[in-house]
Amino acid sequence: MDVAALLALVPPYHATQPRFMAMLRATFAPFVEAGGVARSLPSHFDLDTAIGVQLDAVGKWIGRARTVPIPLAGIYFTLDDERRGFDQGVWKGPFDTEVGIVSLDDEVYRRLLRANILAKRWDGTVPGAQAAFDTFFIDPATHVFVQDNAQVPFPKALFSLDAAGQGFDEGVWGDGEEAASIGVVDVSMTIGVSGRIPEPVIVGLLAQGAIPIKPAGVTTTYSMVTVSDTPLFGFDVQNEFVSGFDTGSWGAPPERVFSA
Repeated sequence: MDVAALLALVPPYHATQPRFMAMLRATFAPFVEAGGVARSLPSHFDLDTAIGVQLDAVGKWIGRARTVPIPLAGIYFTLDDERRGFDQGVWKGPFDTEVGIVSLDDEVYRRLLRANILAKRWDGTVPGAQAAFDTFFIDPATHVFVQDNAQVPFPKALFSLDAAGQGFDEGVWGDGEEAASIGVVDVSMTIGVSGRIPEPVIVGLLAQGAIPIKPAGVTTTYSMVTVSDTPLFGFDVQNEFVSGFDTGSWGAPPERVFSA
């Protein structure tokens, strides 16, 4: 409701008094303006429309700050890299840091916050994890995929000298109930990145686990192509994600790709 609508409620007898109406107008105006500001607040702190400090406030609610530490690559002197050898690399002093603080722009920060929301609501499934990464990685030339390495445990036979496959290094000691529960279980998950290598800031975010996709008790590893615009190297697969000789490139953790 605006000031004019409020003044329209004044009885005709008083509405003809200019000073009375001016007093009401001056009284109502601050409250109407304050109400308008209050009604507009949700849109200023909406993830889709917030900018600047408003988006920073949304990030605090989600639990992910705009400023992130990113490793400084290719700067300090080393004998193992011709680009950072004598007369090229910078000598690292006792108080020189190996990371720099980067403030993400609104567009990247907004995507990171969306991915964090999906990660914190993750149901533990591969499609759920894929949705979180797809929200952040929007370049169609960069392919991020999730590989669940879990294996179903299998029973082992009891040790016996008289039965094939149950002798030394094959059978297990114990009763039948115990043997049935023994097997190899791979509780790990691999997140692969193929295709175009993202910009260093994006790679740095992935290296530090800025998108917290990790089930409890499960080892999560990242493997990123070391040659841009190639699939990851692997056998028995030939697509944009994994490919064999002459096509795929060796995978490496993001921190190694970043510092290469």
